[in-house]
Amino acid sequence: MRNIQLPDVGVTMALVANLQASLPDFGRIIDQCGHPGPALRKLGLVHWENGRFDTAARSFEAALSLTPRDPDLWRDLASVYSGSDRDEQALTAIRTSLEINPYNAQSWQTLASVADRLDDIETAEDAYRRTAALNPEAAAAHLGLGLLMFRKKLYQEALAAVRTSIAIDPVNGLAHYALGHLCFIASEFADCARAFDEAARLTLPLDAAARQKRARATTFQAMIEGRVEEALRDYNEIAGEDHEDLDIIKRDAFSVLSASGHLEAAAEIGRMRLAEKPDDPVRRYLLDAVLGRSMTAAPAEYIETYFDQFAPQFDNKLLATLQYDGPRQMTNLVARHRTGFKHMLDLGCGTGLAAAELLPLGPTLTGVDISSGMLAEAANRGGYTELVKSEAVAYLKATPNRFDLIFAADSLIYFGDLGPLLRAAAGAMVQGGLFALSIEVTAGDGFTLQPSGRFAHSLEYLKTAADDFTILETMESDIRLEAGRPVAGLYVIMERR
Repeated sequence: MRNIQLPDVGVTMALVANLQASLPDFGRIIDQCGHPGPALRKLGLVHWENGRFDTAARSFEAALSLTPRDPDLWRDLASVYSGSDRDEQALTAIRTSLEINPYNAQSWQTLASVADRLDDIETAEDAYRRTAALNPEAAAAHLGLGLLMFRKKLYQEALAAVRTSIAIDPVNGLAHYALGHLCFIASEFADCARAFDEAARLTLPLDAAARQKRARATTFQAMIEGRVEEALRDYNEIAGEDHEDLDIIKRDAFSVLSASGHLEAAAEIGRMRLAEKPDDPVRRYLLDAVLGRSMTAAPAEYIETYFDQFAPQFDNKLLATLQYDGPRQMTNLVARHRTGFKHMLDLGCGTGLAAAELLPLGPTLTGVDISSGMLAEAANRGGYTELVKSEAVAYLKATPNRFDLIFAADSLIYFGDLGPLLRAAAGAMVQGGLFALSIEVTAGDGFTLQPSGRFAHSLEYLKTAADDFTILETMESDIRLEAGRPVAGLYVIMERR
């Protein structure tokens, strides 16, 4: 009971005597309870209900000095400590309660709430799960777990937990509000709009961000139902004062609907956007991808234009929204095989996310990218010995027998036919050098252009194309999120023969 000092029994009994003298009803409560401890607890509950947390805490502490093995009293004390921002003491009190009785769902819920406030994510998650296991009807535990999973960006698990909470307690406005945001991430647009409407009905009016999402959800759902032009025409009226630029709505609708598999609606919007700018290589290529047209690589013009536009927002989008962690996972994989490289190449270096991870592996790091905007971000980040603007295959062909590590995180996804790139990479490497790469995976034995504009490859295809290399290790991993769902991928370490 580290930071909780209970009063001496003698002090408590003196308090009881004073209370009996000054509060006649207190004496009757003792008579009813048969012991001063429960009477002090009842007094503490009265103070707690009236917001007198410090006085309630002193009452519970006094009761515990007489009945120190009462788990409910420890839980009450934890709750009033938490109510008065004494969270460390609350944590001690609730852990003591659970040491005495580990089978009380309410006590686990209290621990979850206290740990959540302290940002102790692991403890809070475990406690929410234990609460729900002991009491499956504990709506607050399911909601707490859902909100925690939301913060961890485990959206599908969060969505399931929040829906369970609402099934148990359908009049909780916060749960419907969370459901609205989660359904939007999951591209469940009809449910998103309904959830926000219910949240507004049950609680206060929606904030601006929720209103904007609701307007988008209503618009995107109409597009999915085949009413694209009508949805765009009605958008400003639906959104009201929260309306966004219609070009942004069309751009984001195309991206979201293609990512979530609503390809017919996405294609209609894509054609509309391309008609507005028929020479735009980004709009042209992404429409081709949604239409499923056969290609062997993304056009260089598309990659350069797209990433020049995307560079300033790239890191935040990739790391915060899409949960990308490729450079760290890949360098850890490389280090299991070898360190002390003489000349390393970060192929498709982008904004330089891999530089800090790669530098411990060797002194010389060259970064190559086709986008000048991305290279500018990489230069600001630092860490590279040299940064070069070039298309990947052209650079590799022009740089023979140099590198003992080529690192290609999220680069091969813009090549369907990997043969030319892998042959060029083999020529640019010294014998025995390592090639670390990531791919998004597809079934079968070939490659496919996805609606996202990225290519996915099978491991069998990679093995066939990489005939100058020996595959040393592969590791399955989720590469990123797409429409709130993980994208299956593969990290691969190969050695130049």
